[in-house]
Amino acid sequence: MLENNDFKNIFSELIEFGISRYNQYYNEKYQDTQFVIYQKYTYEDVCRLLNWKNNEVPLNIGGYKYDKDTKTFPVFINYDKNEEINDTIKYEDHFVSNKKLIAISKSGRTESSEDVQNFLNAKERGIKVELFVRKNKDDKISKEFYYLGRMNATGNVKEFIMPNTNKSAVEIEWILETPVREDIYEYIINC
Repeated sequence: MLENNDFKNIFSELIEFGISRYNQYYNEKYQDTQFVIYQKYTYEDVCRLLNWKNNEVPLNIGGYKYDKDTKTFPVFINYDKNEEINDTIKYEDHFVSNKKLIAISKSGRTESSEDVQNFLNAKERGIKVELFVRKNKDDKISKEFYYLGRMNATGNVKEFIMPNTNKSAVEIEWILETPVREDIYEYIINC
């Protein structure tokens, strides 16, 4: 096929376009990650770029998942929640500012739960907590989250019973290593 000049020219243009797009949008990696801050990623992209052995389905991730082999802990937040969802998954995650976030653990967790302890002791344990946020789950086309960088738990936590349930959860305060860019922040927090 490469002996056909028309095909060869189209193929070359396609390769050049791909390289140009990579250089424009994906060349500047965040810290030591394979991610570019403010770019969008699917669950599958995240598992692959974190070098996980297995691609996890979203249901198995359920908001966050720790991978012991890579010591990575991506957190996925749907910022606007549908009012009709089950009370046990109606987390009230919210930004306090463009660099501070309150996120809720999975239901059924306490301060002593392993995942909460991994969050609170991430730095000492060498765990990297990466934040991915999308406005809501209504984006039926892309299912993509904005990558907002790394975050660190401040140690401010509050265990509580989720409203209308008998399930405990833990509210965790986070500081983002990179404040969220104003346009992305405004898009996420405003209805």
